[in-house]
Amino acid sequence: MTMLGAERRKQLVQLVHGEGVAQVGELARRLKVSPSTIRRDLTDLQSEGLLARTHGGAVAPEGTEEPVRQLRSKAFSMEKQRLGRAAAGLVEPGSTIMVTGGTTTQAMTPFLVDVPELTVVTNSLTIAVALSEHEQIDVVVLGGYLRHSEMSLLGHLTREALDELSVDMAFVGTYGVDRRGLTGAHVEEADTDRFLLRSAAKVAVLADSSKFGVRGPVRIAGPERMSYLFTDTDAPAEEIAALRAAGVTVVQV
Repeated sequence: MTMLGAERRKQLVQLVHGEGVAQVGELARRLKVSPSTIRRDLTDLQSEGLLARTHGGAVAPEGTEEPVRQLRSKAFSMEKQRLGRAAAGLVEPGSTIMVTGGTTTQAMTPFLVDVPELTVVTNSLTIAVALSEHEQIDVVVLGGYLRHSEMSLLGHLTREALDELSVDMAFVGTYGVDRRGLTGAHVEEADTDRFLLRSAAKVAVLADSSKFGVRGPVRIAGPERMSYLFTDTDAPAEEIAALRAAGVTVVQV
């Protein structure tokens, strides 16, 4: 394997582990090589046990949940910071917002510290800890079952806690997004996310362009539930146009 090939395959592993699933066409576009080259690389990486081939792409192998989160927090980190900064611009003084678990939504936290009289509701222990350093922000942590790989709280107790709260806007990440809405890959997490979205007056979705073309098996919400979508300029133009036509305010940064 040449050094160029070695570097490309290293990036392939990071992309697939960072997102959990990836399509050949998207990988070829990002790495600026042909789909046939990507297919050969994926086959070799599967033989090494670093990922698993699927029809049209690849997924991270089972038993890698903790490394997946660590890699995902680094994947597209600059894009996530830009999305977090832009989304935080919607937050008004004195409001109560919800920030759901995820590496993209977590990128919002540094940009919330200067919002006066802010209350943040979250089901993410990681986000709660990050905000705990700023005593001027009131933090409400929802109860529930801990999904260790994501450090997020899920299930019946999470939903019961939300019944006691009124939230102005929810800021959410997603496994996959397109003109049909939002999808998830984990059944219990997706079920909790549905309830989280219903509990907020408005919903802002943060999704970098890698989340387009990825569709999980569990439907979370259609575009009618999305008030805003924050994404980057690499998002596919036809999907952006369709979401805008559905009434979603799309902000590309």
